[in-house]
Amino acid sequence: MLVYEYVDNGNLEQWLHGDVGPYSPLTWEIRMNIILGTAKGLTYLHEGLEPKVVHRDIKSSNILLDKQWNPKVSDFGLAKLLGSERSYVTTRVMGTFGYVAPEYASTGMLNERSDVYSFGILIMEIISGRNPVDYSRPPGEVNLVEWLKTMVTNRNAEGVLDPRLQEKPSSRALKRALLVALRCVDPNAQKRPKMGHVIHMLEADEFPFRDDCRAGREHGRPQRDVMRGRLMEKGVSESGDSSGYESSVQTNKPLWRKQEPEEQ
Repeated sequence: MLVYEYVDNGNLEQWLHGDVGPYSPLTWEIRMNIILGTAKGLTYLHEGLEPKVVHRDIKSSNILLDKQWNPKVSDFGLAKLLGSERSYVTTRVMGTFGYVAPEYASTGMLNERSDVYSFGILIMEIISGRNPVDYSRPPGEVNLVEWLKTMVTNRNAEGVLDPRLQEKPSSRALKRALLVALRCVDPNAQKRPKMGHVIHMLEADEFPFRDDCRAGREHGRPQRDVMRGRLMEKGVSESGDSSGYESSVQTNKPLWRKQEPEEQ
C-alpha cells in the first residue's frame, strides 16, 4: 500500500485543463513557483542522489499541489536508477505520449536528459494551458512544441499565454520561461541543460535577449556585459530549437558513450 501526504489542491493537470471558470486561480507567479519547485525536485533526483533517479513520467498529472500551491513530484512507478558508472540504461519505452524524449522513443536509451525534455514540455503546458498533443485543434496547433516554436519565431510570444490568466507577465519574465522550455526540449539530448542549470536560468536576473542588450548599450552598460549577452543569445539561437519525434536523432554526434545490457 502506498501512503501519500494529503495535498489539498490535487494535481496540476486538473487546474490547467479542468473546468475552473473563465479565469484560472493559477496566477503567473504561482505557475512559475510550480515550475521552479518541480525543477528543484528533479535536481535532487538527478544530482543529489547516488545512484540518480530518472523519473521517466514527468507530466502535469504527476505534479501534486498542496494548499499553498507548492508542487510535489509523484508517481515513481516507472522510475529507473542510473549509477555514476553508466551513461544510460536501455529499457522498454514507457511514459506518456507527448512528453517522451525523441531519442528515448526511437532507441530505448534512457538517462536524466529524458526527464529534462519532459520538463520542457511541462513548462510549455503550464504557460499555455494546452495539452502537449491536442487533435481537437487546427493542424498547425496540434503539437504544442511545434506551435510554440512557430509563435516565438513570429515574435508573438504573448500569443502562447493561457487565455485564462487574469494578469499577463512582463515580456522579460515570459521570454525567460520560454527560453528555458526551448532549451529543455532541444532535439539533441547533449545540448539540453542539466536541471541544476535550469534552476539557475529560472532564477537569473539578467536575460539574454536582443532588446535587453540594446537597453544596456543605451544606458551605458559595460561592453563586456553586452558581449556576454550576445554570446548567450547566439547559444539560444543555435540550441534552443526543438521539434517532435521526426527530428529525434538528426545529429552525427553520438548521444551515448557505450552500450549497456537491456533492462526491463
